[in-house]
Amino acid sequence: MIRIRALVAALAALLTAGPAWAGGEDPWEPFNRQMFALNSLAVQYVIDPAATFLETWVPHPVRQAGSNIYGNLTEPEFIVTNLFVGDYHGASESGRRFVINSTFGLAGLWDAASAWGVERRQVEFGEALCTAGVPTGPYLVLPLIGPTNATSAGLITGFFTVEWYALAMISTLLATADLVVDLSASAASLRFAGDLPERTSHDPYHIQRELYGRYLHEGCPAMAAEHAAVATR
Repeated sequence: MIRIRALVAALAALLTAGPAWAGGEDPWEPFNRQMFALNSLAVQYVIDPAATFLETWVPHPVRQAGSNIYGNLTEPEFIVTNLFVGDYHGASESGRRFVINSTFGLAGLWDAASAWGVERRQVEFGEALCTAGVPTGPYLVLPLIGPTNATSAGLITGFFTVEWYALAMISTLLATADLVVDLSASAASLRFAGDLPERTSHDPYHIQRELYGRYLHEGCPAMAAEHAAVATR
């Protein structure tokens, strides 16, 4: 996942002039550590209790419907990212899924597209940007969102802001639903990102940063080569 991620990430667009992050560079570490601490408190005192309540008291069909709605609202993103990587058929399939699930699927409550054999063609923004040869920019931790990088944050901001306004022109209810599921998805992502480091290191910030770097490198061979080049200097 503007997705709420994009609204907060608007600040990052001003920062993309910084040095490229190659896994070991962290020019904004003081700011990032403060945001990491804020996110850890949010997970401990707000997100974890809310997730426990939902998992205990909200019926599975309701949670599944919410997941389906979120999945449908991410399809426009995959139209763009499939185009980025040159998969025009994948972009077409993502468009078909969005139309089918928004209509026959009752605004995404039911994944009608999958039932009819139109499969999800998921390509994340980071993977698409890597394929396009776009540098990552510096490592960045955003409040209530978690680890990212400046270039991704800036570019995703523009896309999802346009998406949110387009949804608002179609339906205020649809745009509101997009905002709600973005908040939920950001909370889930933040919860996952903050889970393991707390248990494995005296410096969980450092571990989370390294895990994010590993995630980027594994999904982007070009970045892995860049990291290796930096390491040999």
